[in-house]
Amino acid sequence: MIIKFKENRVRRAYLGGKRIDRFKGKEKPADGRYPEEWIASTATAFNPDMPKENEGLSELEDGTMFRDLLNNKPEKLLGKRLCEEYGAKQSILVKLLDSAERLVIQCHPTVPFAKEHFGSDFGKTECWYMLDTEPDACVYLGFKEGVTREQWKDLFDKQDIEGMLSCLHRFSVSPGDLWFIEGGVPHAIGAGCFMVELQEPSDLMVIPERTTPSGVILADVKLHGGLGFEKMFDCFIYEGRSEDETEKLYYRRAEKVLNGFSEIVGTDLTEKFSMKMLNVLGNFETDLGDSYAVCIVTDGEGTVLCEDQAFDIGKGSSFFITANSGKLSFSGNFSLVMCRP
Repeated sequence: MIIKFKENRVRRAYLGGKRIDRFKGKEKPADGRYPEEWIASTATAFNPDMPKENEGLSELEDGTMFRDLLNNKPEKLLGKRLCEEYGAKQSILVKLLDSAERLVIQCHPTVPFAKEHFGSDFGKTECWYMLDTEPDACVYLGFKEGVTREQWKDLFDKQDIEGMLSCLHRFSVSPGDLWFIEGGVPHAIGAGCFMVELQEPSDLMVIPERTTPSGVILADVKLHGGLGFEKMFDCFIYEGRSEDETEKLYYRRAEKVLNGFSEIVGTDLTEKFSMKMLNVLGNFETDLGDSYAVCIVTDGEGTVLCEDQAFDIGKGSSFFITANSGKLSFSGNFSLVMCRP
């Protein structure tokens, strides 16, 4: 079964979103405070400065909450194996993210840290697949060698942003790049990045910058996530690496396969999720078995046939394929990103 959703833009403290508007073919695309689209989401956004009930949760086109549908039919939608492991909880979150400015430096918890300190079964290991970038776009990722907890906290106390950024590796990015970010690793997305983000399904983070580059002052609880200003520094893993080591560990670039799948995120990076690019030229068939998928069409147009139902798809469209959907038949000339647990 294929499920489609209403638009689900989520408020953030940074500016962006114009590329998402353009990607979806909207008239008068513009940047604003809704720079992310959460797709097939059962996770809620943590926006303590302007809380909104159910922000981040996806709705089907008929108005049904996706979370409610999963609670009613978990095994049918998610598959038996994943239900036995996670219950009725979806184990991934997929986003479109467009940054018109640099995001604040942040760090997400590992699963053990999240369980102990946030009461969550999920941390927030994530990855970024670049769809489009400005010529000078970059990301900051991982501590350089020699950075200590004391040094990092001192930079926070002084709000020495340039000092903090200088502790992280800076990498230029271009379309087709994949960067993987483990829980505990500090990072920041630079301006001019439009990406598919695949992650564990949480909005847990700590942030050492009190003010965003465009001047938004963040609430204290947004900075420490409820941990307090001393405990938040335990979320970071102070294992510095060289630039070459960091790139070798966290960077990948997929080779394009004509009329088939190419691997973007595989088991060499993580067991938490996977990402593939499907390029269709003519006709292609596959079967996902006892597993679900979240798909985003990145270019072209075509049709997908599932359980005797045909769906037209095109650039900017997204959909959820339930577990045990049987044979999927794709036709047309298009590319899509397929995210799976």
